[in-house]
Amino acid sequence: MQTHSLGNAQDLLDEGHMKLFEIGDKSIVLAKRDGEYYAFDSTCTHYGGPLQNGVLHGHTVMCPWHHACFDVRTGALQEPPALDAIASYPVHIVDGEVSVELDPIARPAPEPIAEGKSFVIVGGGAAGEAAAEALRSQGFAGTLILLSAADKVPIDRPNVSKHYLAGDADAEWMPLRSREWYARQEIDLQLNTRVTRIDTTTHTLVTDKGATLYYDNLLLASGSDPLMLDNLPGATLENIFTLRTQSDADHIIAQTLENSRVVVVGASFIGMEVAASLGKRGADITIVALEEVPFAPLLGEAVGRFWQDVHEEHGIKFQLDSSVKQFHGADGRVTGVEISDGTKLPADLVIVGIGAAPSTAYLSGSGIALDEEDQSVIVDHHLQTSVPDVYAAGDIARFPLDQDRQIRIEHWRVAQQHGFIAAHNMLGRPDDVRTHVPFFWTAQWGTRLRYVGFAGGWDEIVFRGDPQDGEFIAFYLRDGKLLAAAGVSQDVEMSALEFILKHDLPLSPDDMRNPEFDLVARARST
Repeated sequence: MQTHSLGNAQDLLDEGHMKLFEIGDKSIVLAKRDGEYYAFDSTCTHYGGPLQNGVLHGHTVMCPWHHACFDVRTGALQEPPALDAIASYPVHIVDGEVSVELDPIARPAPEPIAEGKSFVIVGGGAAGEAAAEALRSQGFAGTLILLSAADKVPIDRPNVSKHYLAGDADAEWMPLRSREWYARQEIDLQLNTRVTRIDTTTHTLVTDKGATLYYDNLLLASGSDPLMLDNLPGATLENIFTLRTQSDADHIIAQTLENSRVVVVGASFIGMEVAASLGKRGADITIVALEEVPFAPLLGEAVGRFWQDVHEEHGIKFQLDSSVKQFHGADGRVTGVEISDGTKLPADLVIVGIGAAPSTAYLSGSGIALDEEDQSVIVDHHLQTSVPDVYAAGDIARFPLDQDRQIRIEHWRVAQQHGFIAAHNMLGRPDDVRTHVPFFWTAQWGTRLRYVGFAGGWDEIVFRGDPQDGEFIAFYLRDGKLLAAAGVSQDVEMSALEFILKHDLPLSPDDMRNPEFDLVARARST
């Protein structure tokens, strides 16, 4: 194979840095770590993010867009939301010159493990799909059954409320994998299938199709169900929707015309993304929310007001510090929403986005410990439930983030991380949920916010930049310790902050607020 010279090894790259090279029609990234050079594909396998603009910590490169991570030595996937590894290439140093071969390094097939065993996954969302992929990629050679209540193969659900609802993504773009891919991987994907009962003493479960399935290891990843306003007058009128699935989006799209009057109930991420997406379609949007400032409980008032301003600049109206009193209708269809102060808002359709509850009713009588407050599944740091051989992941899992906090998080990448972690533990290859940093992103009106860590509450917010300028990082602290950070137009810095949180690298409040302090350099440190 022909090699391509890239330059002198002594001065080609500084330690911990990366550089993009164009060789013919191929783009590769060269990285230097511990004096060694590594070459790999330049684009993330998720959305094609530019890896040369990411951050390198140790032998891990993080995509700056959605924080997928890869091992620069092998290209192996280390963190979602990417599903596939990247190619890596042989690097040679001869007479002080660095050269690379463009024939990718072959990855050996994993050694088969657990042949003859049967693993069942309940739930075809982010956690269940990620677990199925991880099990096969790690060499699980037994029977693998993936039960999904959905009518479609697992999809890229974050885009249900973003690009797909806005009309910027076709239906063909939504599946994570084709039905044929699951068949090739010998994953028995059963759609339109719900579990009605689990017997942990006999290691069996029963589906709504009447089938009884045996498992050696079981993963519960059934996700959550959107909260409704069923107790309000008029709640059964047509054109009152929640948004959870691609089919939900299809129904909403079919009813949304230009100048449609849409009331969104709830200033949640789903609610605000729906407002932006339907606003792009020309709908007239009003958001009704309990909060005085959108997102204030999670992001603080300054960041919340920034988001409110973004929406109002695009014509979105707000009715804040308000609740829905009742729905009005005619001929069986909703025509308006009456809120707590008596104001009546005209509506051709209503989208309710007020949160979700863990989908765990089928666990009644199973002996699996549930949280008394929200009926989520209590798990340990390996995502194992109170019952041996049963694990839980994603929206339903209440897990130990650290020594002090047992939490539940409803975000796509967290659920994918859980699936990956659970798969390793089901195979007897311990992985600890506490070593993975939560991350989520939102996109509204072309503005993107990235959030790493988990605060839940704080006693101080330190800002680098001003939210009203549209370019900032907010650092959330308790007792001077960094718990989480949110940033807009600070993509590389947010990647750096995930590494800083993951490895508990030192970062003082003065470092945080100082725009001259190099977060990326701190993240490179080992």
